[in-house]
Amino acid sequence: MDSEIVYKFFADYIYKNTGIVYVKADYYRLDMRLNAMVRELKVDSPKEVYELYKKNITKEMHTLIVDLATNNETYFMRDKKPFKALTKAVLPRVLEKKSIKGSNIWCAGCSTGQEVYSILMSIDKDCGKEVFNNVKIDASDISTNALSKAKNGNYNGLEVQRGLPATNLVQYFSQVDDGTWNISNDLKGKINFFQHNLLVDPFPKNKYEILFCRNVLIYQDIENKKTILENFFHALVPGGFLILGSGESLIGTNLAFKQEQIEETIIYEKIDEKALKSLPVTKIESAC
Repeated sequence: MDSEIVYKFFADYIYKNTGIVYVKADYYRLDMRLNAMVRELKVDSPKEVYELYKKNITKEMHTLIVDLATNNETYFMRDKKPFKALTKAVLPRVLEKKSIKGSNIWCAGCSTGQEVYSILMSIDKDCGKEVFNNVKIDASDISTNALSKAKNGNYNGLEVQRGLPATNLVQYFSQVDDGTWNISNDLKGKINFFQHNLLVDPFPKNKYEILFCRNVLIYQDIENKKTILENFFHALVPGGFLILGSGESLIGTNLAFKQEQIEETIIYEKIDEKALKSLPVTKIESAC
């Protein structure tokens, strides 16, 4: 059987169910994922995996390919600057508008949890206990394996060395007998983890003051980016803030966001409909 048929089948399935794009030139990137499926399904070749999926895709088989297709590369305090922007400028602006010193935050595409825990550690250290205690934070991902790790909060020695300040390790982690580190229950207990597919699952309306989604949209094509960003827009309250990855933007969309740079990080603020007539709107019409 032509291997290109196998690649195309799985590339199409992954795109349909996750939005992650594998063009023909990138088919080689599927090799590692197909070989992992060979081992997991206890067959002899990618061809046999293909034949199993062509015959019948069970819920477990669907979960397997989605978990393997997603890129869960992440680490604590990734890029650092967005966390400074959050605690030094974004969160203070949110709190100025509220009588209760708290906020609703969504970390979408949270992967194995390092980003959402970094958000909470930053708030605790920079904003104080009153703000920390009143923060409500949701964290979601499409991958069940990634979510399981995030919920457990267990990280090996290499993972806690990547980006995590030593003071944070001492303050927020305890060492387990097998050499792993477990993050504190004070942090784990504040997070509502849930599975969510940004392409097909429903979004809340006007719920969040702050929405983190970094290094997720880079794997989507322009149409899927537009759909996801529009849903993010509606999930934010008026005046809410969207924080994307450094290589991501609103290019190709026409959404009522005001763009500014804070702590060398591009931040997008949802403009209140009442203020639309007096404030500039981010409108970038060129293609990605």
